[in-house]
Amino acid sequence: MVFIKPFKALRPKEEMVSLVNSPPYDIVSQDEARRVIKSNPYSFLKIVKPEADLSEGQILSGYQLSEIAAKNLLTFVSQGIMKKDEKDSFYLYSQDNGIYKRTGLVACLSVEEYLNGIVKKHEKINLEPYQGRIEHIKRTKAHTGCILTIYQSNNQIDELVNVEINNKPLYDFKSDDGVENRCWQIKEKNTILLLKEIFQSVKSLYIADGHHRAAAAAEVAQLIKSKNIKDIKCKMTEEEEYMFFPAVLIPHNQIHISAYHRVVKMPSGFVKDVFIKEIEKFFHVEKNVTNIPFFPDKKHVFGMNISGQWYKLTFIENSFNGSRDDVVSLLDVSILQDLILNPLLGIENPQKNDRIDFIGGDNRASGKIDEKIKQGSFIIFTLFPTSVEEVIKISDLDQIMPPKSTWFEPKVRSGVFVHPFN
Repeated sequence: MVFIKPFKALRPKEEMVSLVNSPPYDIVSQDEARRVIKSNPYSFLKIVKPEADLSEGQILSGYQLSEIAAKNLLTFVSQGIMKKDEKDSFYLYSQDNGIYKRTGLVACLSVEEYLNGIVKKHEKINLEPYQGRIEHIKRTKAHTGCILTIYQSNNQIDELVNVEINNKPLYDFKSDDGVENRCWQIKEKNTILLLKEIFQSVKSLYIADGHHRAAAAAEVAQLIKSKNIKDIKCKMTEEEEYMFFPAVLIPHNQIHISAYHRVVKMPSGFVKDVFIKEIEKFFHVEKNVTNIPFFPDKKHVFGMNISGQWYKLTFIENSFNGSRDDVVSLLDVSILQDLILNPLLGIENPQKNDRIDFIGGDNRASGKIDEKIKQGSFIIFTLFPTSVEEVIKISDLDQIMPPKSTWFEPKVRSGVFVHPFN
């Protein structure tokens, strides 16, 4: 069963939300963030990506960057740009990019339930971003971004949500990615109690986006709790605010996962004919005569571009020695990694190899892939998206997906709902 907690969100004034909201810190580069901040000094990137607020070439430690983030957040509050709600509330957050629409409940989740596996994960944590988020949470004394979680859809929750979205929204704005964002506040006590009660019947939550933020929130909570236990003057309660972190909870039937494509720089001595011959041990290879960009429409089919030429690769099922019961090994990202990227192109660890890049998302993929083709010397692989059912099954098995297996969109905007715990 899932415990959800209302909270007093620190959030922008209604007239400022269209300026304050920002993309998550991990999908924009420092240069991109710097350009945004230069044109919009109210962007929440000043808090979630404080390095973009530095002069070009200036380098600071993680601790110093977190201090800047904390200072910038205090400035937003002192200037009245953001204000903390007076009542504990749940919130609703709807996003519509013109193709996909979803509405989720914004609530705080329990660190204990994360540690006990009720809030499940499917992604490996990388040390550098994890440590960076720990410092960020410690210095700001806040969780500045909501993680995205999935739950098995529930008719009772749907009915309550549908009633609430008929009320006047708290926010209604279009973000710079073209997404329509609408939010509502739920502060009526009986509705809050009913939502908490219904979620007690939900068995698990599944982290979609925000693994590093969730892990960092849990680590900071344990550090603070340990310190407080040692401090005999500190009175502990069961609901210390630092023991919770904010999330957007989305029913599984409203989740859209886009493909995460691979772009690999050709290794020295690369010979196309030899490479294709090796691939044919595991795939049917078809040259795309029309040579239009190929994006697979089903599982176990891949697109490949070499020197501007497109190919269709179809995985030969009986060529693979792995078990059909092994969900992870039969993911398309695993097949590509195990049979092509590692043995043929030398990409053993995709997260630590600068010869590989990743392109996620539906709208932006084609343009970015075209750019790479024009640059030359790249091999591009297009994939069919991982399904939400695969994410849930792998999470339930306590297994880990390969890096960059999923791209969830629309992206939850930062700076809309902040959870302060000081």
